Amino acid sequence: MAYFPMFVELEGKHWLIIGGGKVAYRKVEVLADFGAELLVIAPEICEEIKNFAAGNIAYEERVYMPQDIGNCFLVVAATDDEERNHEIAQICRQKKILVNAVDQIIFPSYVKEGAVVGAFSSGGNSPVITQYLKSCMKRTITPFLGRMADFLGSIRPEVKEKVKTEKERKAVYQSLLVQGLSEEKLPVREDVQREIQKRGNEHGQNEKTQTE
Repeated sequence: MAYFPMFVELEGKHWLIIGGGKVAYRKVEVLADFGAELLVIAPEICEEIKNFAAGNIAYEERVYMPQDIGNCFLVVAATDDEERNHEIAQICRQKKILVNAVDQIIFPSYVKEGAVVGAFSSGGNSPVITQYLKSCMKRTITPFLGRMADFLGSIRPEVKEKVKTEKERKAVYQSLLVQGLSEEKLPVREDVQREIQKRGNEHGQNEKTQTE
């Protein structure tokens, strides 16, 4: 069975992780990379989670209580008690809170550089394949590509204002991307102005041809 890939903004959203073992740690490790605010609750919490805790990651060594499920964006039920995980899932559904009862939601292998993310899933069939894909994609999704994405995002308001059509705006971004990748450096202001002016001239020429 194939899983549908869905990207969700986690920055600043509150997650509750119930459970303090290795499974919970793997969830913490991934979610922290995307800026989620995490609270881990369990009677015993592994040293990996304790060592990881800082900033937006907190933990409490105690028994989970139903009232702990408040205004969470998502709850992860990662205890070693299947019945308890089911109970947590039921409470969350009643409160209309998203819940991940361990393996009901797959956390994929991923490569992340800035805002650029590539994620891979084999439907739970073969972690070896997803790790292979991750290692291959690391050669493509580089730190420079992450910086390039930030740069192209920063010029979007100006390009949208000065370049008339979506097709021409896309051509601006594509040209700047090709230039950046070939030179292995971010375009400068003059490069952006050149591409904007070029597309503007092309648009004017096309309108002139149509009127003639």
